[in-house]
Amino acid sequence: MDGNEVLSLVLVKMATSPVKADRDAIARIERECQADILKITTSLENSRIIAENSQIIAQSLNRHEQGKGLKILATGLFWSGVIGIATMFVRPSYVWCGVSLGLVSGIAGRIMEPFKN
Repeated sequence: MDGNEVLSLVLVKMATSPVKADRDAIARIERECQADILKITTSLENSRIIAENSQIIAQSLNRHEQGKGLKILATGLFWSGVIGIATMFVRPSYVWCGVSLGLVSGIAGRIMEPFKN
C-alpha cells in the first residue's frame, strides 16, 4: 500500500469511528479542505491513479527514447548503402562521397521526421 491508500483507509475508519475525537478530527479536516470526507478520499484515490499512470507513461517514453538512436543510425546506414551502390554504378570514383552523403541524409531524414507536420 502506498501513502495515499493508507491515508484514505485511515480517514474512512476515522469517519465511521464511534470515538468522538475521531469524528472531531474528521470535522476539522472537512472544514480545512472545504469538502466532505468522501470527496477528500476520492481525490486521494484519483491522485494515486494519476501518479501510477504518469509513472507508466514515463517508463514507456523512456523505452521509446532508447530505441530511437538505433533507428536513426539504421536509417543512415540504409541510405548510405543505397546511395553508395547507386554511386558505384554512375561514378565509381565518388563511392565514398556517395556513402557519406547517404549516411548524412538518412540520419537527417530520420531526425526531421517528427517535424513533418
